[in-house]
Amino acid sequence: MKNFYIIISENANVSVQNTKKKLIERFRSYGESVRFDVYEGYLGRDFQIPSDVDCVITVGGDGTMLRAARAAFGRPVAFIGINRGHMGYLTEVSEISDFDTLTERLVNDDFQIEERMMLAARVRRKGRNVFRDFALNDVLLGKNDSVHMMEYEVYVNGTLLNTYRADGVVVSSPTGSTGYSLSAGGPIASPSAKLLILTPICPHAINTRSIVLSAGDKVRIVPVSDHLLVSCDGADGTEVRAGDEVIVTRSSHAMRFIRLKEASFLDTLRDKMRVV
Repeated sequence: MKNFYIIISENANVSVQNTKKKLIERFRSYGESVRFDVYEGYLGRDFQIPSDVDCVITVGGDGTMLRAARAAFGRPVAFIGINRGHMGYLTEVSEISDFDTLTERLVNDDFQIEERMMLAARVRRKGRNVFRDFALNDVLLGKNDSVHMMEYEVYVNGTLLNTYRADGVVVSSPTGSTGYSLSAGGPIASPSAKLLILTPICPHAINTRSIVLSAGDKVRIVPVSDHLLVSCDGADGTEVRAGDEVIVTRSSHAMRFIRLKEASFLDTLRDKMRVV
């Protein structure tokens, strides 16, 4: 790869700035044989990664990686993250001292690509789509207030699964299983798996649990309550009304992660679970 785009977290602490400085020094040492650019700050919904980029390097946490993924959706861009946040499940590199080796491997294509499935979401109102988006981690349907419990029906492939009273519901990809879904009591899945995880949030029922579905299943959520919001990967919420249909399926696009380490997902999970 010869064209890199470095995205720096808006929470640019000393560690982030030092990492940025070292990356810039290394890429400059290649002269005109390697091109790179740097963006620093918040990635809004309208932000787009330049079309000629081969590799995006994010410096920050999982939030930075998620927002970067949105900015290159549907394009064959490879991503690698340097963790300068908290948990950093999505970032490949946590501890780094040898920037020479890191950049050399990227420039010489000395790595593996791991594809992660993504989710597609839409909201239908009176027979027409009023919202479309996608997610690497999850699609959340939640309350737009902090007082009332919401009620919603869940259908899988057209069959009624259940009617829930809860604070919300999250539909997660395998990558997102270590995010909001996990906090809501959902299972952890290997990021290379192909499946959907449906997890009610604080359900008003003792026996309600997460459900693991096939990647080919179609989840349709019909809220009975008003004052709701749908959000993909934590982006700004969009209003959902009673009677709307929130439809979540597997996206036809995948995200490409660069893998440098030989460590398995279980090795990474063990290390992350030690963090308090």
